[in-house]
This record gives sequence, structure tokens and C-alpha cells, in this order.
Amino acid sequence: MVLVVFSGTPDRLLGMSVLVSGAVALDMEVDIYLMLWGTYAFLKKNLEKNTELSEHKELATQLSEGLKNAGLKPWYEILKEAKELGTVRIHVCGAAAKAWNASLDDIFLADDIVGATEIIDAAKNAKIALFI
Repeated sequence: MVLVVFSGTPDRLLGMSVLVSGAVALDMEVDIYLMLWGTYAFLKKNLEKNTELSEHKELATQLSEGLKNAGLKPWYEILKEAKELGTVRIHVCGAAAKAWNASLDDIFLADDIVGATEIIDAAKNAKIALFI
């Protein structure tokens, strides 16, 4: 499964992390490609500060309480556990890394930095390709 992550909002990243966790439970290999805002959200300095929802901002407090009551962990903890349990590779778009002046060490769980052609080729050849 290939996920191209161009959104950096915690609500969408939570959905992405749940899908990754499910794929790992099914013994699937997952490749995540971080684009501009995905890279921004994965910057270690932004993990806990990023709380702006993509939609329905007026429901942020209610959603936060609902997730807490449901016992769901933050997206980055779910993703870290999935990566520890299965094959999950996180690739960073080189242009996005440059845009945020980030090195590989600055980006949470990142494995490598790649170019656009690799991202396109991976999505083209995947059995499942999702854009988040």
C-alpha cells in the first residue's frame, strides 16, 4: 500500500495512521510519501503543536474529548507502533524537505528523502494507492 500524504492536519493524519495500523495487521507493507504539509506535520518540533483541524474547526474541542474518551492515541504514536510491528517506510519529498529547511534527522520516523519520480512510480505500481 502506498500513501501519499499532502495534508498535515491531525484529523487526516489520524485517519492515515489508523489505515496504516490496519494494513500492518493484515501483514501488508506500507510506504508513506510525505509531501509539503505532510512533511511539516512530521517535523519533530511540530508533532505536539499541530492541533488545527482541516474541517469543522468549531468541533475541535468536542473531537479532542471524543478521541480522549475513545482511548485513541495521537496519530504519531499509532504510526510509531505500526512501524515497530510491521513494514512501514516513510519517505520524504526532497522539495518539501528543502522548503522546510529540514534534514532527515528533523523528520519523525523518516527513512529517506526521495524525488517526485519515485513517488509517482510507487503510486503507479501499488496495489492500493491513497492520497491523504
